[in-house]
Amino acid sequence: MGKSLKPLMTQALPPGEYREKLVDLFFVKFQSRLDMQQLLDLAIPIYDKYLSHEEVRGLIEFYQTPLGQKTLKVLPTMLTELQEAGRKWGENLGRDSMREVLAEHPDLAKALEGAAKTAQPH
Repeated sequence: MGKSLKPLMTQALPPGEYREKLVDLFFVKFQSRLDMQQLLDLAIPIYDKYLSHEEVRGLIEFYQTPLGQKTLKVLPTMLTELQEAGRKWGENLGRDSMREVLAEHPDLAKALEGAAKTAQPH
């Protein structure tokens, strides 16, 4: 978890010499408070809600195979990359959609421009 979250957390903080030490200390504190039983107590009812006992046993068998082991290894990194790719895709889609709407409706573009000017501090 630290491998995938550490870069994201570091990027989320303003640059500075403090940043690496803060992130490292955060993960030390986080891991010291981590109680796996609490996580299991949260996870079991959710697994129960969506998967049968047989399906869970099938997953256990799968994760014991070489492909299952590889999946466990690469899935956190894959999910991080997918999340970032989806964020960028959504950002671009939103920006392009707004540009098209403003190009199709010049009155709204003018209103937005006027609102932006009045919102700026003088």
